[in-house]
Amino acid sequence: MRGRDSASRLLIVGLAFILLAPLAMSSASADSDDIELVISISEPTTGADWYDGEESLSISISVKNSGATTQSIEYNPSCPVEIEILDEDDEFFTSLREHRVCLEQRRAIDIPAGQTRNLDSFDWQWQNASGAVINSGDITIDFNFESGLATHVQSIQFQRSPVLIENLVLQVNTAPPISGGLDYLSGESVYSHVSLSNSGSSPVTIDADEGCKITIQVNNMATSNPPSMTDLECGSGTTLGIGESVPLGWLIWDFTSGGEQLESGLWSVEIATTGLSGLTSTFEATLAIGEPRPEALVEVAITLLGDDDFDGVVTETDNIQIKTELVNSAEVPAELQFNSSCLISIQLISEQGMITKDSRLNDICETEFSELKVDPTSQYTIDQRMWSMNADSTCELDDGSYLMLVTIPEYGITTEYLINYDGSDSGPACLASMQDTSLAQFRVIDLLTNNPGTEEESITFQIHLENQVDLDIHWPQECRLTFTLQRIGDSQPHQIWNEQCVGTGGVMETITAGNGIPFDPFTIEFGELNQGTWSIFIETTGTPTFTTQLAHTWNPPMIDEEENLEDESESEVVDETIEQEDAILLSWMAEGSWQYVTTDSDGCWILIDVDGNEHAYSSTLVNNWKPLPNHRGAYWVEETVDTSTACSGWSSHIVVVEVLGEAQIASTETNIDNEVASEAPVISIPAAAPTIVALVASTSLLALIAGAFTQVEWIRLPATKYGLALLGLVRKKKESGGEYQRGRIVAYIELHRGIHFRALLGALEMSNGQLTHHLSVLESDERIWRRKDGRKVRYYPASIDSRTEDEDLPVPVLTPDPNSLQGKILQILDIHENEILNLSQKELSDKLETSQQLVSYHLKSLVDWGLVEKERVAMRYRYRLTDRALILLNSSDFPSLLDEA
Repeated sequence: MRGRDSASRLLIVGLAFILLAPLAMSSASADSDDIELVISISEPTTGADWYDGEESLSISISVKNSGATTQSIEYNPSCPVEIEILDEDDEFFTSLREHRVCLEQRRAIDIPAGQTRNLDSFDWQWQNASGAVINSGDITIDFNFESGLATHVQSIQFQRSPVLIENLVLQVNTAPPISGGLDYLSGESVYSHVSLSNSGSSPVTIDADEGCKITIQVNNMATSNPPSMTDLECGSGTTLGIGESVPLGWLIWDFTSGGEQLESGLWSVEIATTGLSGLTSTFEATLAIGEPRPEALVEVAITLLGDDDFDGVVTETDNIQIKTELVNSAEVPAELQFNSSCLISIQLISEQGMITKDSRLNDICETEFSELKVDPTSQYTIDQRMWSMNADSTCELDDGSYLMLVTIPEYGITTEYLINYDGSDSGPACLASMQDTSLAQFRVIDLLTNNPGTEEESITFQIHLENQVDLDIHWPQECRLTFTLQRIGDSQPHQIWNEQCVGTGGVMETITAGNGIPFDPFTIEFGELNQGTWSIFIETTGTPTFTTQLAHTWNPPMIDEEENLEDESESEVVDETIEQEDAILLSWMAEGSWQYVTTDSDGCWILIDVDGNEHAYSSTLVNNWKPLPNHRGAYWVEETVDTSTACSGWSSHIVVVEVLGEAQIASTETNIDNEVASEAPVISIPAAAPTIVALVASTSLLALIAGAFTQVEWIRLPATKYGLALLGLVRKKKESGGEYQRGRIVAYIELHRGIHFRALLGALEMSNGQLTHHLSVLESDERIWRRKDGRKVRYYPASIDSRTEDEDLPVPVLTPDPNSLQGKILQILDIHENEILNLSQKELSDKLETSQQLVSYHLKSLVDWGLVEKERVAMRYRYRLTDRALILLNSSDFPSLLDEA
């Protein structure tokens, strides 16, 4: 038994060994120290250090056996490597599994010693897990093979595809060499201030990706270097008003590219952005090889004392003290030798690229030998002085960002310190008072007016800078002229923009006596500008600054509708309607009363409209008419800029073109009611008056109720007519006349909800003053209310909530007054309905003996109401009645001109 049990145990152990041995061998065959990932990533196609959103990222994944024996590994062939992608804040945002399907598969391969096996390759389109393109910035890709058997980390830079923003200008202002010459010496850097400005006529928002960066690329005649990315951002999300700019910061370039020192010679430096297309600025810099300077094993540290608020902002009230120290971080002493008594120099560069303050102009330097030793791991104060934010001309500096440069000339060591200055803004006036430009002239010549009196009117002119003596001009940026276009009387400029001229940025230009600078001809177009006198102010961007200006008066021609048809297509009918609306903004129908106001110089007639707005009277085109006190009416007026001294205090000035209706205002409500009652005809009441009155009142009430509850015009129109006629039988005289008239008004408004003043005036055959008075009383009693609709006022009964939205208000029945201009237009079109050609706007104007502008205004209203339609015939629009208008004209409510004749 014991021997049998021993044999069984041996058999079980043997079987277990046979089953587990392969697993043990398999798990032990892959040595993690010998297996490594080999990742191959495609290079950027642009030659830059970053990848562009226009190209995909191609990744190839391989595994290499760096050991001395064959390695056996297993992996998932559908997703052989776990890939996680992190942003610049090391936040995970996507992985390989979110872009492809990973199946539950396994595959085993043998990799001989020293060989490599390709596992996978794929293209990434820069998308996150949601399918959106990722933001610009640094990206880290983590590769993990078989839970840590082999790993790899790859860091890259990505920039989204650039966007184009109109009227955005990149400005780079470069300072001249701080050594004082025309060329840069070995060890010197180029200092440039970068900003973005708006040169358009409307605000601009910088909708670039937040990771957008400023780039720099340097080239010469023989070498073209790839662009490199700086730390300056693009001001993403900033909104710039007209002429405004946003500073992006200071760019410091040390004549290196890709970490390698450039050779001496002339270099072209191009500044651009990664996220904004079409923005570049170029300047030139010449590197000269100077005498070698000794090496100093110290660093320069600057301390600014006197920033009272410790907020990094220097004001004119701060007592500033600059302390310069030499810092020795080594374990051995640092010995320095000097041959001048001036151990340091300090210069201040403005955002415009000017050296606004230079200590070398005031320091008295003597040639003398001195030695200085700085102990190990210690610091030594080499200079300490008081500082004021005044230029060398003693004028205060402008507010803004300044770069302070502290240099040890003997050793060529320079340290930069950023200062933000917020002063009292007295510098410009000070500089202007000290500047002498009497021997130089900056003026406009050869001024021409092109296409005068047409929509294409423009001016062309040339600018010339004349000098009688040698003139030195420093251009901190490319030679530019700044133009400011503003209408006289406006508080804000219409547009501010720059025009290029011949000249390279960052250089000093000497203009010899008598030569001057001619600037290319410039053209200003006025077709899309408003009427008025326009001033063009021109300023140079160099130092010294020269300015000039000119003015041009623009009077747009009155364009007939038919004259515009040659330039219009059928697809632009909607645009033509909009243009007509814009054209009539200078004239409108005004309703109101006259009042004479005494001013300091004389007196002025004022029209106070129904909204309380005041319009100063200038003149009239109506014969034998003038404003009168206590008179109220409706008038067709035009806006004008001509006014008398007495009326100059008002912003709106009008010319009365046509009197549409006018009446004298009574002094009291009682008198008005009596006037209304006296104007109304007396109705004789028969003997059976009580019965008749009851019958009439019942019939009228039923008619009003029926009209209020129905929206069918063929029911409402007769009901309105006969209901008002029956109510007219029972009106009273004397003291009750006002209430009777107000009853008529309320009833008519109830049946014609949303009717405007002019239509109500014609329908009820009341004077302007009577209707205005009764409407005012009804509004005070809250029996009606009104809502402004463009230049009209519409009235609604109290049965409709005054808080109702415009789109929910009822539309009134369209019944123009037959005696109004709109009614006459309908009747004339009806008379000529059967002619071969319908009437045009000009023909209607001739028949009505009124202006085309007024006819155009009423035609547009009739078209909007659906009573008139137009069609283009040859080069003109011709108008005809719609079926709805024909039904209206054929009703007994609308008498014809033929009937009146």
